[in-house]
Amino acid sequence: VIILSVMLAFYFLKDGGHLWNRSLTRVRPAAAGAVDAAGSRAFEVLSGYMVGTGAISLVGATSQLVIMVLLGIPLAMPIFVLSFFLCFIPYIGGFISTGLALLVTIATGSPTDVAIMLVWTLVFNLVTGNIVSPLVYGKTVHLHPAVVLVAIPAGSAIAGIVGMFLVVPFIGAIATIWRTVLEVIQMPRQPLDPSAMPGP
Repeated sequence: VIILSVMLAFYFLKDGGHLWNRSLTRVRPAAAGAVDAAGSRAFEVLSGYMVGTGAISLVGATSQLVIMVLLGIPLAMPIFVLSFFLCFIPYIGGFISTGLALLVTIATGSPTDVAIMLVWTLVFNLVTGNIVSPLVYGKTVHLHPAVVLVAIPAGSAIAGIVGMFLVVPFIGAIATIWRTVLEVIQMPRQPLDPSAMPGP
């Protein structure tokens, strides 16, 4: 799956623009401009979501690395790398990564270290999941933080972890392009030119 994802990402980055232009040639000329603009806006939403998620993951993983280094807990760097990738999964990823750091602290640290890490774990998950993520996604995906706060648990209930990851960019893209979609659907179709039709 990882190799396939990397290869698909490479080809989409390499030929994505060409594929999109070819797709636009199959759209009615009257609607091509609107479809192109809607696609650009949807791409901006998806890009903003990935940038926002990467920023949240980096800040969360870095703060975890700092506190583990200050407390002298081993395996700080491997957990930092794992935490960065896990935090791309809303709620669950941060819970797993901070849980691993807490378990390592329980196994190797003093009671004071465990207490500090436990408090930090609780505060980190509450603040990130309920305050930071909705605000960041609200700015990058152009959705109200309340919508993000409700959408992620709803996506989890519908499609599990995949739903949690995809629901915010999906709603953001729909909110961006739905007016254009309706306009394209309502555009009158151009009548066929009889002279251009093939003969019997």
